[in-house]
Amino acid sequence: MSGRAWLAVIGTTVLCACASAHPVMVGRQEANITLPEEPGSLIQMKRDGCPDQPCPVYGISIFPDGSAIYDGRANVGVVGRRATRVSARDLNALISTLDAMDFLDSPDKCCLCGEMTSSSLVTVTYRPGTVAKTVIHDERCATAPAAVSDLERQIDRVTGAGRLAARPDLRSNGHRG
Repeated sequence: MSGRAWLAVIGTTVLCACASAHPVMVGRQEANITLPEEPGSLIQMKRDGCPDQPCPVYGISIFPDGSAIYDGRANVGVVGRRATRVSARDLNALISTLDAMDFLDSPDKCCLCGEMTSSSLVTVTYRPGTVAKTVIHDERCATAPAAVSDLERQIDRVTGAGRLAARPDLRSNGHRG
């Protein structure tokens, strides 16, 4: 590879690292990992890892036609992008869950505990039509509404993201995956 090609590769890598929106901890080493926005998705969930243990870092995007994309980045069983599908029944159930919990009327940071120094953030975005709503949830915040955690588990289950993210070496230690 020529010197110019290496320079281009290094420059692209640096730019990607600088553009990262989510600084997360991966094990004991801090790293910036970008989980891409999927503006065409109906529902998107991103798990951003933990500062004190190797929590999963991945995103799942569900589209109106039932197609979905899993994007595993770190501390997951499957790293990389995988296509999956959500049945019409499961997609309707997700939308019903979002409607029942008044997701569109929830505060953006409804589920954060200010006094916590160690967080495990999950971001859920719902885009019905021209509206877009994002809610940030700290899984470790005991006062967060249970409906938010239930929604996240439902998304993991119907898309298969929970199965893809699960690491056999962490399951036996009681870590979520």
